[in-house]
Amino acid sequence: MFIDSHAHLIKELYKENLDKETFEASKNKAIFINNVGFNLKSSKEVIIIARKYKNFFASIGIHPNDVDKFKKNTIEELKILAEEKKVIAIGEIGLDYHRKITDSDLQEEKFEEQIYLAKELKLPILVHSRDSFADTIKVIKKIGYFNGIFHSFDYGINEANKVLDIGMYISFSGMLTFKSRNDLVETAKYIPPSKTLFETDSPFLAPVPMRGKVNRPAFVKYIYKFYGEVTNRDLNEIEEIVRENFNKIFKTNLIEKEV
Repeated sequence: MFIDSHAHLIKELYKENLDKETFEASKNKAIFINNVGFNLKSSKEVIIIARKYKNFFASIGIHPNDVDKFKKNTIEELKILAEEKKVIAIGEIGLDYHRKITDSDLQEEKFEEQIYLAKELKLPILVHSRDSFADTIKVIKKIGYFNGIFHSFDYGINEANKVLDIGMYISFSGMLTFKSRNDLVETAKYIPPSKTLFETDSPFLAPVPMRGKVNRPAFVKYIYKFYGEVTNRDLNEIEEIVRENFNKIFKTNLIEKEV
């Protein structure tokens, strides 16, 4: 069994191919998918898809690049959406200083608000952090809510230690397989398997040997296999560890050992 802990099968990104992508992913009984929204529209969309397909879950939140669309009732709308039983996390939320699409102070403010929401609802957070690690950790520590995952981890061992010190999980995307990312390989080897997850971040960051193609949840198997090769671990062992991690972080037994 393979688990894609973070994907974006959303109309805005897949256009006319979305129905085909979701249907094909739903037929693959060896894969479970956490489908992640990044604004209110996509958050509603991932819930609809999760209702339709047994192997889909939904996460809802406002991405740092979309925080300028926040309204007075946005948190309340997210809270209502979170009542859906297949919603398992608040995310994707966090800080992104790379492209400077939105004001950094506004990002921090809305990141805090969404962490407080997750804390109130006792849901984990899916953290986006790009070129902003120090501030990301600062905000999380300020609120003191450490239930969550640093998704598509793009930092080194020093940063990983700080994530592990506060008890959070780390998820690796297809970047782990890129030939230019030996630093990520060393980080993945360093992190305890009990704190490790894998994701496609579809449709972005397709792993080797699919690099350059539109990413899809089925490609998560290549990340599992690559991790097994660099850590000298059996693939079945990795699958079981990740399954246990997923169930633990999301407090669910919806994913059974036997599919």
